[in-house]
Amino acid sequence: MTSDFISKFLDLIFSPYGILGIIIGLFILDKATRSRRLAWLLFAFCCYTTSLGKYQDEWITEPPPLVFPLQQLRDMGRPLTIVLLILLILLGMQTQNGWRRIIIPQPVYYLIAFQVAVFFKILIYGDVGFALLALITFGAIVLMFKLGPSRWLQDERNFHLGVWSLAMAGVIFAIGCAYQAKFNMSAMTFVQGRFLGTTGNSQHAAALLAGTVPCFMFLIESRKKWDWIKALWIAILLVVAYFLFITGSRTGAIMGISSILFFYRNRAGSLLRLGLFIGVLLGAIFWFISPDAITENTSVSNRFISGGNTREGAWTGMWNGFMSNPFFGSPLYGGRLVFGENSWLAAGDTTGLMGFIPIVMMGLGCLKMMFELHKLSNTKSTYFLHSSAVIAGLAGLLVGSFSEAILLGNLSFPVFSLLMYLSLGKYLLDLDRIQKKYFLSQIMQN
Repeated sequence: MTSDFISKFLDLIFSPYGILGIIIGLFILDKATRSRRLAWLLFAFCCYTTSLGKYQDEWITEPPPLVFPLQQLRDMGRPLTIVLLILLILLGMQTQNGWRRIIIPQPVYYLIAFQVAVFFKILIYGDVGFALLALITFGAIVLMFKLGPSRWLQDERNFHLGVWSLAMAGVIFAIGCAYQAKFNMSAMTFVQGRFLGTTGNSQHAAALLAGTVPCFMFLIESRKKWDWIKALWIAILLVVAYFLFITGSRTGAIMGISSILFFYRNRAGSLLRLGLFIGVLLGAIFWFISPDAITENTSVSNRFISGGNTREGAWTGMWNGFMSNPFFGSPLYGGRLVFGENSWLAAGDTTGLMGFIPIVMMGLGCLKMMFELHKLSNTKSTYFLHSSAVIAGLAGLLVGSFSEAILLGNLSFPVFSLLMYLSLGKYLLDLDRIQKKYFLSQIMQN
């Protein structure tokens, strides 16, 4: 596994595409030092590449090919992400410090502790090379956020760009999938008719799409007047919602709905208007197109209306594994850990208490941040949209974590979006804290 990744990485670096990419990357890196929007766009591309993957099982060893250049991007998804990660670290090293000194959110430290537990479990019982590679990679991710995105968050403009960058990851994904659909839609729906886009799994596609919904809501709501930009964001959000629907992922649907509900938690009128708008829009669409025609080719409608808990067996197995081995988790079979369909149970099953406690503390830290941001939005209405975007993003991820192990990955979009939402929330809380300190100093002087 480790040697295969290194081989792919070297093949990418010394290939014509790799050499051209390095030249373009260095050019963009030079420009990004003077353009913060370009720097955030580079981060958006890195977020997108984390989602690239191939679906493979015992019957399908090689999925249908995608059109150029999507096939080449998918083949080199992981090495390309590493290259972009390195570029972002180099860019972050050239960023000057701002008024914020402590920029890593506390929940991230618990996430690091969980990754260390995973490292020791694999180091002792599995593939030593893979363990080292995984730990170095996650360390590079945290370093990248510390030097780059988290440190860039020093003012209102960069907060908007941070939200915009996550939304752009969804835009890039949607554009790429729409481009592929123009030539061959079946290459993205060949697994039970469910849409997986350029990812390796329909659940991964759903997590990416649902994870960007709060960002689109923020960008739409932050524009008070109707203009072509607001209309464009709405149109893109509808495309994202359509792709999310045809993934057939109930987890993704619940994540998206939860994000919207938390975003409009104090605005029943806005939520009602949104519901009416969606209802009218769907009515207009179904006036010309039968609902059966939309779902006929995707075979996803039954997944949303069918009952039953398809994960009960997996959850029971993970719980039993945790109870049987509460301290160090179930015995490791193979060179790496395989997480089941629940972040919390999977952590307990694979790493025992040494990994379960940190991941629970991380979750509690996220809830604490959401509560603090909710109080901030109630006391300072100017930050309602800002707080709502972060609260909705964290809520969607936490809800989705109960049916998928989206919080336990490494180079994955949910982990990147989690770190980004936490960084955005930390900035808002730091800003509120320093403003209170300034006002208090003014009162003391007077």
